[in-house]
Amino acid sequence: MNEKLNLTGPADLLATVPHLLGSKPTESFVVLTARAGALGATLRVDAPEHAEPVPYAQTLTSHAANDEEATASYVIVYTDEDPEGYPYAAHVAALVNELAAARMPVRNVWLVTSTHWAEFGTDEHNPLDEITDSQANAALTYMGSATDVDVYNPALLGTWALRVETPEGTEAQTEAACAAWAVLLDGSATPDGQSARDLAAAFQNKFIRDFMFRETITTHNGSFADVMLGKFTGRPDWDRIDRAEAMAFELMKAVPTGQRAPMLTLMGWLEWLKGNATGATRYLKHAANDVPGFRLAVLMQELINRGSIAEVARNVETAYKRRMI
Repeated sequence: MNEKLNLTGPADLLATVPHLLGSKPTESFVVLTARAGALGATLRVDAPEHAEPVPYAQTLTSHAANDEEATASYVIVYTDEDPEGYPYAAHVAALVNELAAARMPVRNVWLVTSTHWAEFGTDEHNPLDEITDSQANAALTYMGSATDVDVYNPALLGTWALRVETPEGTEAQTEAACAAWAVLLDGSATPDGQSARDLAAAFQNKFIRDFMFRETITTHNGSFADVMLGKFTGRPDWDRIDRAEAMAFELMKAVPTGQRAPMLTLMGWLEWLKGNATGATRYLKHAANDVPGFRLAVLMQELINRGSIAEVARNVETAYKRRMI
């Protein structure tokens, strides 16, 4: 998942955005930070309705500034508000000024509507097919990326499974659960029914769950708080993390609704570590729906809402995202 993808023009770059976010933005401002030879973070916020230009621009820039290695940026306005004119022109101008002041000068601003895309401020309209038919979109799709896909559907997972009993959280139970989780992540098999239920049961205990979260990352430094913030001692094994996300989905099949929130939160956290806040929010919302007010999911969502970027995602040497130049 760390293939190098060459971007040869605006259509290629615009094609990457839905893949980076997990869905095509609508009525949104997107800021892409850039570094030497690579894209950095991706930030999406709702288009301003009544927000004043300068405060709005300052908020976006403060979030983008979490990418401490960024040296430039791109701005994309997704809207059908005044598609023939210059929608949110004052907000765009303020954002360009703020990003420049933050030492992330804007290389380009584009407008994307439901009918065309254009360089912002020009009358030359380009067909959306140039984006969907671009080399980058084809390459990302071939690599397995899909947009507007939500793999979690409670109805499809079934309602037949019986609830599992939450273990007490003894030291022996914790060690056994972490060992079983490690075997699953380091292997290639899908857990059988009882093994899946045992692991799903372990995730129900907060104490055991926290250890299992931590042990998902082989480069952890021992501190659960640091691990949750993406502070590791080296580059994580992203293939293992991909498998953890897939196995969390498998474990959800073994339990009914009301016991899937821990696995959904794990999936949301892993997406956030990858730099995909939009995908993370999807899973965290599902977790909060599965168990109303599920505390860890709520805390993770608050972190995302503040514009926080995982430490591991800020460093191009450790980040999950594909390098796109």
